[in-house]
Amino acid sequence: MAAEDVITLPIQVNGKMRGQIDVAVDISEEELRERVLNLENVKKFIPEGAQLRRFIVVPGRIVNIVVG
Repeated sequence: MAAEDVITLPIQVNGKMRGQIDVAVDISEEELRERVLNLENVKKFIPEGAQLRRFIVVPGRIVNIVVG
């Protein structure tokens, strides 16, 4: 069996599902963070000037953003 090159990660903002993103399996956390925060579906749930309390990545599973 060949390993997948691309995975789909669900994205949560404050515990609510707000989208999905397809990324390479070996993407760095910094690059993932940049791509997730630039998604329109994520931007509209993060108020202008709001501080991100946490950006949690469970590798291969989920991305969770906590806004304060």
